[in-house]
Amino acid sequence: MAIITESSVWLILLCFLVGAVYSAVLYYRSPGRDNPRWLLILLSIFRFLSVTAISFLLTSPLIKTVEESVQKPIIIIGMDNSSSVAMGRDSLFIRDTLPGRIKDLCEKMNKKFQPELFSFGEKISRGFDGKYDEKETDISAFLKEISERYYNRNVGALIIATDGIYNSGADPFYTSGHFNFPVYTVALGDTNLRKDIYIQQLRYNKRVFSGSPYPVWVNFEMDKAMGIATTLIIKQGEKTLVTKEIRATSDKYSGKTEFLLEPTGSGIQKFSVILTPVDGEASGLNNSQEFFVELLEAKEKVAILYDLYHPDVNAIRQALEQSERYEVDLFGPGEISGFSPGKYDLIILDQVPSIISDFDPGPLMKSGRSLLFILGSQSDINAFNRMNAGLVISSNKLSFTEARPVLNPDFSLFSLPADLKESAGDWPPLLSAFGLYQYGPMANKLFVQKIGSAETNIPLVLLNPGPDRKIGIIAGENLWRWRLYDYFIHANFDLFDEVITKTVQYLMVKEDRSFFRVNVNPTVRENEDIRIDAEVFNASYERITEPEVTITIENEEKKSFPFTFGKSEAGYFLNAGHFPPGTYSYVANAGSGNLNYTRKGSFIVIPVNIESLRLIADHGLLLRMAAAHDGKMIQPRNTDSLLKLIGEREDIHSVTYTSGHFSDLVGNKWFFLLILTLLTVEWFIRKRNGI
Repeated sequence: MAIITESSVWLILLCFLVGAVYSAVLYYRSPGRDNPRWLLILLSIFRFLSVTAISFLLTSPLIKTVEESVQKPIIIIGMDNSSSVAMGRDSLFIRDTLPGRIKDLCEKMNKKFQPELFSFGEKISRGFDGKYDEKETDISAFLKEISERYYNRNVGALIIATDGIYNSGADPFYTSGHFNFPVYTVALGDTNLRKDIYIQQLRYNKRVFSGSPYPVWVNFEMDKAMGIATTLIIKQGEKTLVTKEIRATSDKYSGKTEFLLEPTGSGIQKFSVILTPVDGEASGLNNSQEFFVELLEAKEKVAILYDLYHPDVNAIRQALEQSERYEVDLFGPGEISGFSPGKYDLIILDQVPSIISDFDPGPLMKSGRSLLFILGSQSDINAFNRMNAGLVISSNKLSFTEARPVLNPDFSLFSLPADLKESAGDWPPLLSAFGLYQYGPMANKLFVQKIGSAETNIPLVLLNPGPDRKIGIIAGENLWRWRLYDYFIHANFDLFDEVITKTVQYLMVKEDRSFFRVNVNPTVRENEDIRIDAEVFNASYERITEPEVTITIENEEKKSFPFTFGKSEAGYFLNAGHFPPGTYSYVANAGSGNLNYTRKGSFIVIPVNIESLRLIADHGLLLRMAAAHDGKMIQPRNTDSLLKLIGEREDIHSVTYTSGHFSDLVGNKWFFLLILTLLTVEWFIRKRNGI
């Protein structure tokens, strides 16, 4: 500890001088002449010290305190808790013995190291319960987590026990590439090829049209199955659609086959792909997979009207036609005059009304159809303003400027890709009309304009909700540049296409005018929580939260699970937790006094069997990870050797951290007590001796 000040030495010397002068004036001609001289000297010293100390406080001195702390090396232990780990031949040892050995290892390490134990699979958790019940394995997510959590910490080593099989996330070898500490791997699982037949991959469209043929691709593998035959069966519910015999012609046989199915019905339908089991299989869990398809009644029809062909027309058409949900028709010059909106769900007007045509889109506003306007340099802005579409652009002299898109962080009408916020700011600018933009309070801005380096509040993409139909406005041309840029960066058009299709989908969906609404995802994976939202409205369509909302979920065996919703400012919410795979129905009720609403629906919990698809451990990955980080791969029965291997390393040692902090001397209680003591003792002696 030290006392420091930024004042000059002369100012500090002045404090001593003030103390000396004060004590000399007070005691040089003291009236107590009968008192011994040593007493007067002692009193003058007390006064000198107290006055000097008080004067020194005026220089704003600080107390510097230095603290040292020793941190043991952190040894991170990551245990793979996924179900595939315990499906090998050593499953008994891994389930019954390994958890105890890891616990003992942590206790022994406590003397010299700081062990930190985690388990990972589909999620990352503190500790390790040894249940091996995780439905997925994401090794990369665990490596990223420890990289962020232990950044700039004294990490001595990483021990990761896994079978090397990952079915989610990136390649862990590359994720761990920046680690600057050794990595030790414990090789779990079985690398031996065993007799097994399994479905490796299914490819199918999630939305198709009822009664229309659509393809399903099935990739399968047969290990150690030379000459063995199995039957591939595809079912819709309990109805068999396809049967095909497959015979292995080699010891490791793989194949891909395509089927053209013609499903019937509507809504979400369950399909099963089954490979009949054979004698001596390592596992029968990977012989079948289920998938769910939404059967649509008919395609939704979109019309694009234009007076002058622009590349934007083709960009939007291609984005929509990527989905089988939409059927797009184009109407160009000479065709739009006789256009009839009756059979279309959405009408897109590319720079219509325009300055080169006298076509009046006014009747389209009266048709009740949802509209999407694209404004550009050929748009008749004055005619557009008169249409009362929800946006008015005012300008004395119309001009155009380049405006980059900036995603509105408060936009919530529909979900967007997570990376859109970062990438959208780099998209090429649109050519937008320059002027005063006026819009209603209910309008929602998807993108706002960034002009030059200034981010504005001017809408670039605006969506206006309505009770009967919705209107969207894209206030700029050259959307085709966005699509090309998306391909340039990502080698696909997915991001642009998703923005367009979700915008179109929102505009076409009819507004739900019911007073009680319940929202639940129609398909949920078995390792996901069932999350349900609800809203209740009064006669004025104002959201209210006074009524109690309950829901009863029923499974296929007619067993009921009642729940009560929680409340928030946004409405009602419920997390019902995990449910086993199957089809569930629900009845939700909102009631208070004379108010009583009921909504019914259903959802499907999809089984997750991804862990059983691949059972051959990838010890090569573990060996490469250990070698790349100066570590070693060991067998699970040799975990005790890890303590010796790590303890013998000279680069793993404790680190001493030194930290200093400053505090104001004025607020220090001990310095205050020192001054108070000096003054008190001096006063007591003076009173006692009559000075």
